[in-house]
Amino acid sequence: MPRFKRAKLGRHLVILPSSAEKVLLAQATLNDLRSQYPKRPLDVMTPMSLTNLVQRFPQVDELWNMPEPNMSIKVFWNAGIALQGKDYDRAWVLPERFKPALIPALANIPERTGYRGLYRYALLMDIRLARKDLHPHLVDRYRALAWDIGVPLPDYQPIKLKVDEQQQQALLKTHQLNLDKPILVWTPGTQGVARTSLNAAVNHQQLETQLLQAIEKGWQIWLFASRHEQLEITDLLAKMDKIIQETVINLAGLLSWDEVVDLMALAKIQLAQDNALALLGLSCGLPTYLIAAEKIPTNLGQASGLGASWLLVDQLAAHLIPWY
Repeated sequence: MPRFKRAKLGRHLVILPSSAEKVLLAQATLNDLRSQYPKRPLDVMTPMSLTNLVQRFPQVDELWNMPEPNMSIKVFWNAGIALQGKDYDRAWVLPERFKPALIPALANIPERTGYRGLYRYALLMDIRLARKDLHPHLVDRYRALAWDIGVPLPDYQPIKLKVDEQQQQALLKTHQLNLDKPILVWTPGTQGVARTSLNAAVNHQQLETQLLQAIEKGWQIWLFASRHEQLEITDLLAKMDKIIQETVINLAGLLSWDEVVDLMALAKIQLAQDNALALLGLSCGLPTYLIAAEKIPTNLGQASGLGASWLLVDQLAAHLIPWY
């Protein structure tokens, strides 16, 4: 039974987090809201740096730019005032900070849901307590906000990100890519990866042996990483076999979020660290493996919450054969 009397039938607004990893995790919440309220417009607010990614979310009807986290309260205040009169009757605030919760309160949205946080009692109407014992994955804690308290979470049903086929063809031409061999996406970057995952990461000699076998089987490898990891990726490839250096197509730092989506959609499988690009591959529908050295980490990581699987490095080549 709903906890509130909901008489209005206006628009819904979700205040998204400010990092790519958390925004991709929040997709599951958008799925839940869309399934519960299929006829209600669902709008989101996200920082400008992530708008080209969120534009690919099929659940979103309208996108608003949210101030960056380091901006002043006055900027957040003005963002809330600007939403007044936009026919919103419900809002969900996924970030647990004070300033994002200001926006729906100042927009006069009557029902505002979010987790308890410092000074947020006057800003939220439906205040929840994050249950890490009940929902150990952050993605499930986000999803819990979409449902009334006590309602068990249904099985997660992923929805693929939208692809711009015209841009996709242009990217293939620009970066001289071809589709004559099956594509293995490799995202080895370490930015945003938990220390527990890094401690379990394989060394380059272990991975080198497995990648050489994949190349021999006929895979082509596209490497994605952020611009902040370009030097790290260059150093990693320099330590590997010359065949890998010549074969791997290094796209690190060359693409925007939406361009990565268009190229990932062409791949068959992803080999990743537990980072934003692993989550992006999952959102593109790719089977995603997180590689461990000798044992699976006890901390399963954020990507496993959306369906990624941990795999010991010496089993990699065997797992790639069925996907060829």
